Amino acid sequence: MRQRALLSVLLVHAIEQTDLAGDALSHEDRMLASSEAADGRALPAAAQAPAQIDRDSERFLARRAEGLLARLRVRSPGVDRILAAAAGPTGLDGAILLLGFAAGVAISFADGTRIDVFAYPLIALILWNLVVYVVLITRAWSPAARDGFLRRWFARVYANRVRARIETLIIHSIGFNAPLAPGLRRFAADWSEVARPVFRERARRLLHLAAILAALGLAAGYGIRGGILRQPAGWGASVFGPASAHAALVTLYGAASAVARVPVPSSHDMQALAWTSLTSGGGPAGPWLILIACTALLYIVLPRLLAVIITTLALWRRSATLRSPPSFDAYLAAVLRASPTAPAPAPQPPPLR
Repeated sequence: MRQRALLSVLLVHAIEQTDLAGDALSHEDRMLASSEAADGRALPAAAQAPAQIDRDSERFLARRAEGLLARLRVRSPGVDRILAAAAGPTGLDGAILLLGFAAGVAISFADGTRIDVFAYPLIALILWNLVVYVVLITRAWSPAARDGFLRRWFARVYANRVRARIETLIIHSIGFNAPLAPGLRRFAADWSEVARPVFRERARRLLHLAAILAALGLAAGYGIRGGILRQPAGWGASVFGPASAHAALVTLYGAASAVARVPVPSSHDMQALAWTSLTSGGGPAGPWLILIACTALLYIVLPRLLAVIITTLALWRRSATLRSPPSFDAYLAAVLRASPTAPAPAPQPPPLR
């Protein structure tokens, strides 16, 4: 069942299971919605055993739920906010994205008051992302492999944030919507169980987006250091010799240099960029800022953007193929038993001879 339809059916199901007296949804409204959902056709017979959920019965329950929600919105328009909270982003999304960008800016200042052309914070970020890429590729070749502890934990946190957001809306509306509160709470619990695959994909996509923003924050931080604070760029000659420094920088910035057409300085030029003291040496930071930004784009932003696209496609697939909970079999049977059957067609007169 598609996510939108399943959300509606889950919400109506939860309300009906907790609103036995019909205070939120009257029994007359429920029977009328069943008749309307049947669209003039006779409902299938409901045996004592639970009815079988198939595509036709799912469509029937979805049409019936939409009809009941249309009636419920007149008295309790807040149900739309509950559905939006279940299906939409949470405050955690914005916080994680902002944290990712801020972390990128912060680590760009890790090498002090002068820009080291080796950009060790960039190297650390690239290495971390390479580890993630290896894990993702390994998991792609092994579909049975489970997510790591961090991803499973974050998916649970994400699901709990969705449930907490719904609970906050319930608390704010309970004063004038008391009969609905038990049903809404049951809906939040049911949705947390049913939507686990969706929450996992949403959490994965959020982490990829946070990694992109961390790389952009890193580039922005170096831009602030070189463009606004006017910090010089150089390197410590005690770490590498000019020849080995050139070779290391070609390895790090070679691809970015080819794309941006900014050459990596030769061994001779590297000697001129060496720090001569704690406060002197180095050179303009402009070319290095371009190389750092392009390297972050090539090794972090673009691969993570591809991962975002793949995860978004997986999220759409998950949202379109969510499984109905096992309780829907008994729920369908109860709905059918309580529904009025369509009248039998009037007998036709025998043809004239």
